[in-house]
Amino acid sequence: MKYKFMTEPLLAGIYEPEGIYLSTPFDGACPIQQFWGQNPDHYAQYKYNGVPLKGHIGIDFGMTPGTHLFAVDNGRVMEISFETGGFERYIKLEHRWGESFYAHIGEIAVEAGQLVKRNEYIARSGRPSSGLPPHLHFGVRVLPYNRFDGWGGFSDPLPFLNPSNILLPDPNQEDDEEELSFAPHPMAVERLGLRRP
Repeated sequence: MKYKFMTEPLLAGIYEPEGIYLSTPFDGACPIQQFWGQNPDHYAQYKYNGVPLKGHIGIDFGMTPGTHLFAVDNGRVMEISFETGGFERYIKLEHRWGESFYAHIGEIAVEAGQLVKRNEYIARSGRPSSGLPPHLHFGVRVLPYNRFDGWGGFSDPLPFLNPSNILLPDPNQEDDEEELSFAPHPMAVERLGLRRP
């Protein structure tokens, strides 16, 4: 007996145990400027739902302002907002598996409540007012998540992304000035009435 999966071409994501395979949130290739979990000492000064953070809660991709951003999977626009002193303008999408989060964005091409398809254009990247180099802060929350876990419920998005569009730093290359020029970004200081994305 031959099984169907043995005779059909292997399509990415179909046989992954988590069932989550995301398209890249941008076109072309972009370098990672800050990985998930990096700079724990810096981020420990910020709280998320009253709990100090354990590190960077997403991935920062360096990109030119105005770069087109895309939905990483089918879903619904859950929230479009602005966080002063932190993520600035952001979009949050709801998916069957959880949420995707895009921060430090510019022009928005969708509306709250709108259904979006995988790879659909949703926004353009912006220029952070904090003086950091232009970048997209991208994060995911995978169900079930806990917003009080020291990560704000976020998970490392890298294992779910297609590596072909992501420029990883060369592990054999020593730190250079370009890497050192990107400092951890500030986050909003938690206070009464602040609603975290």
